[in-house]
Amino acid sequence: MAGHTGGLSARMSKGGRAAGAALPEGSPNDDARTAFWLVAPALTLYAVFTLLPIAATFWLSFNSSAGFNTSASFVGVGNYAKAAQDPIVWKCLVHTFAWLAYHVVMAGGLGLLLALAVSRLRITQVFFRTAFFLPHLVSLAVVGVIWANIYDPFFGLLNTALTQIGLGAFTQGWLSDPALVLFSVNVASSWQGFGLYMLLFIAGLQNIDHSLYDAAEVDGANAFQKLIYVTLPGLREVMTFVISLAMINGLKGFATVFVMTNGGPFYQSELITTYIYRLAFQSQDHGLAAVLCILLSLLAIVITIVFNRWRARLSQ
Repeated sequence: MAGHTGGLSARMSKGGRAAGAALPEGSPNDDARTAFWLVAPALTLYAVFTLLPIAATFWLSFNSSAGFNTSASFVGVGNYAKAAQDPIVWKCLVHTFAWLAYHVVMAGGLGLLLALAVSRLRITQVFFRTAFFLPHLVSLAVVGVIWANIYDPFFGLLNTALTQIGLGAFTQGWLSDPALVLFSVNVASSWQGFGLYMLLFIAGLQNIDHSLYDAAEVDGANAFQKLIYVTLPGLREVMTFVISLAMINGLKGFATVFVMTNGGPFYQSELITTYIYRLAFQSQDHGLAAVLCILLSLLAIVITIVFNRWRARLSQ
């Protein structure tokens, strides 16, 4: 019986090895082929909707086209030279940098101030967090319509309120004054965006160790010193993220300017994005519009690289 059992065990072990040999592991080539077919749909969509438009933009930048139904002719770097000689392009570039700075300071700064104020509340914190975040849910086009009516020089809420409280001398044509128009439109854009930044700062405040505040109180620090030496350093990571997000949103400024001023008066609120639209769909100068698209992309890349290096230095 023992010999019979041992023989059976030996045959079973040989059969097990044989069965194992019949199921070899997949080769690296098979795994790579499977992975390729899994990501192929996503790669196809990325190529069609991202890579192909980028390639078409580069191609257009070296050609002259007067419209979608006209044939394009190769002009080399002529469109680039034309962009460099266009004074409106340089004006738009200055306005874009100013717009970006306004948005970072006003939307980001207001978000920080409101986060510091709301985080101190206990009973009504949820209400104010919700109320301040609601403008972010409104589209920028609708925000532009709302604020265009607020800025109306005759019936707008702002000038009417200034007149009612005895400050009629400060009433302005907020969207017709070349010196004020870019700032005024950016106020509307910042009003729409500050709620998101506020919530991010509130989340950062909740992650600060409260024992640091207790230690500061033991050392005799007042409220301002706690803000400078505890709160702001604790918000460093959140602050750099908010600044980067605000810079991206600032570069994408289009809807509020297009709805409220359409780049006027006299191109004083024209941004690169709005000028691209004007060239491509109104003037039908697709070559120059493509050059400005490339310029805007390079601008975003340079700002991102510089900002990331600055953030890396802060984190050291």
